[in-house]
Amino acid sequence: MIDLRSDTVTKPDKDILQEALNAELGDDEYGEDPTVNVLQEKCSKLLGFEDALFVSSGLMGNQISLLIHNTPGSDVITTSDSHIKNYEHGAASFLSRVQFREVEHKNGIIDLDEIATTFEKSKVHKPNIKTIAVENTHLASGGSIVPYNHIKKIYQLTQQLNVNLHIDGARVWHAILQEDSSLNYGSICDSLTFCFSKALGAPIGSMLLGSKEFIKEAREFRKILGGGTRQVGVIASMANKALDKRQRLLEDHAKAENIYKALVEIGDEKNEFSLKYQNTNMVFLEFENNEIANQFIERLQNQQVLSGLINKNTVRLVFHKDVLNEDLETIKEAVYSSSKS
Repeated sequence: MIDLRSDTVTKPDKDILQEALNAELGDDEYGEDPTVNVLQEKCSKLLGFEDALFVSSGLMGNQISLLIHNTPGSDVITTSDSHIKNYEHGAASFLSRVQFREVEHKNGIIDLDEIATTFEKSKVHKPNIKTIAVENTHLASGGSIVPYNHIKKIYQLTQQLNVNLHIDGARVWHAILQEDSSLNYGSICDSLTFCFSKALGAPIGSMLLGSKEFIKEAREFRKILGGGTRQVGVIASMANKALDKRQRLLEDHAKAENIYKALVEIGDEKNEFSLKYQNTNMVFLEFENNEIANQFIERLQNQQVLSGLINKNTVRLVFHKDVLNEDLETIKEAVYSSSKS
């Protein structure tokens, strides 16, 4: 079965698993696990932050950031379809007791004037805005890249407005490698998370990055949330190896582009769906309604290709290291035969 439901389904390679057996270990609650310490220092240097903290998931990293950046009752600006708002089980309202203020966007890119106008309208009768949360890449827009230079402009605006900028960078390495941008994200935001267990191919874990003061506080919240660990180097060793292999994410982009180009021809012939491809590792197929989309998913599965819905009318195909180049023809044939004339 070829699994295109998500890049979270990736399984670690043997060389990644081997790292766990050889990892040097200590008690991370005492700050004595050398393997996770090396990984945290490595990530902070790679991305230009003062410090970093290994956490069990991107959700934990995002929620710790909101706990630190906000006060109860304050607002967080984000897009209406962001992960932090829609796919984290209401954690922000439960833990930080914040609300989300939705703003318009195009492929995850929030217009600076939209931000300024939102603040202007908030002066009297609306909650204080404490944080802006940007998602890069932007999942709901097809894995679109929010350009580094645009994030830099948002950060400059947040400094003028005296608010925080958090980046949900679960798949930020796709943006970095595709855009070939500066890695110095530490100079354009207050905090950032990225995930090891998606296309990077580690089995578990995310990294939270920020200033030394921020990470000191984050460590406390991690403990409160049950995220404190002991010999975490077993996991961190695999994350470290997966990060070293990050260049291969571009191979996933190439697979997605290959399928997208084939689907353009199929779509022109079959006229059943419209396509979205944002130069990373996803292809979206939008159908007329939910029934047709679900029928398409079922027909694909009958041909040994798994896919899923990103919204009620849109099927998501996500490419990752476990989708082999020799699988691409099978996927094309499955899509062709699953599409109605």
